[in-house]
Amino acid sequence: MRLSRGVFHICTLAAGLLSLPAVGGAVDLGITSDTIVRHLERDDRNGISRSLLPAYEFFRFDYGKLRTPGLSLHAYGWGRVNLEDNYYNHTTAGELLYAYLEYLDPARDYQLRLGRQYIFEGVTKESIDGVYGKTDLIPSVTVSAYSGFPVNLDDTNGRSGDLIAGCRVAQGIPGYYDIAVSYKNVRNDGKADEELLGTDVTLMLPGNITVLGHSTRNLLTGGWGEHSYELRVPFRSFEVRPFYQHYEYDSFLNKNAGGSSPFRFLATSGDEMTVVGSEAFWYPVESIEVGARYKHYEYDPRFGRSNMYTVLATVRRQIFSEVGAEFGRVEGDLSENRYYYGRAYIYADFRRLFVTGDVVYARYDEAIYRKDGALFASVGLGGKVLDPSFKLKFSVDYSDDPYFDKDYRGTLVASYSFGN
Repeated sequence: MRLSRGVFHICTLAAGLLSLPAVGGAVDLGITSDTIVRHLERDDRNGISRSLLPAYEFFRFDYGKLRTPGLSLHAYGWGRVNLEDNYYNHTTAGELLYAYLEYLDPARDYQLRLGRQYIFEGVTKESIDGVYGKTDLIPSVTVSAYSGFPVNLDDTNGRSGDLIAGCRVAQGIPGYYDIAVSYKNVRNDGKADEELLGTDVTLMLPGNITVLGHSTRNLLTGGWGEHSYELRVPFRSFEVRPFYQHYEYDSFLNKNAGGSSPFRFLATSGDEMTVVGSEAFWYPVESIEVGARYKHYEYDPRFGRSNMYTVLATVRRQIFSEVGAEFGRVEGDLSENRYYYGRAYIYADFRRLFVTGDVVYARYDEAIYRKDGALFASVGLGGKVLDPSFKLKFSVDYSDDPYFDKDYRGTLVASYSFGN
């Protein structure tokens, strides 16, 4: 539960909200509520049957100048209670995901945010409690910076000395290029937890050819964490997208308190992964897409090499309805990386109702735990009920694979939206 600091921010932001009428102009109100009840039944490989019935509430609140520049307040959070649980011991959970005041200059020359918020700027993809600013007052140059407390940093010795700060400086001409340098520094109890320096680039070349990419340097380990680059070459109704990606996990992932717990062990593994390949798409008409994909993976030093070949097709009707299929082959050094797989799905929209269906099947060359295949199937039905702002969705999922004998899941979602 990370609510205590969030309550403080809500009180602070509510005080700021009271000043909105003085700022002047009409204000907007937006409220979105998603109530989700899930049911899970699973038979594990030890023959133990487990079940779980969690109920979630996701609530979003927006108030102020939502459609025009000015001052606005935004908040979003969730809570969970397990109505039935013989799976985990935790019966409740919740988190304030964001709650911030935002001011957008009427001339759109600068933007300010204060409170809990997500930062997506260059090498930074973090949740912070702090301040963020962005400006393009200098022609062709955009500067953004932030500073505050890192929300996801583990509390190792209190919050004293914890800090996150960073910036991104970009220079570019719209329609031609955009080149940026970004920096991120996280301190835990006054000691360095993470320090990254990165670049990202977008080039628009003649013939509508585009180059996209970014690289990240870990200044604490002295190694490159990530290189990711893609070329997009359109020609009439075709488009080819070759790409290259390389990851060094000990520099890409953070093994300290600020790292994500499920992946910290990879940060000390010394593993590297390289992915090279290409995608190609053909659009014979606007509603049809036919594609092929090839990827070559190299996992060093573990797991060896593998190649993935895929063909796919999608047919769309109007904007929201589509049906598609995909078939592929993975050929790897390890037995679990040698299999055929296929997928078929449909999403059909009928004004007030919609229907979804998805089936995925994998057939292994050699059995894993005495099973030579894995199946996942899902069907769903939903629609607007009584009022266009109120929606109900119900889905049932089933899976059977080498790691779990049977897995049933049911999800009921009630969504209400006001003013959005």
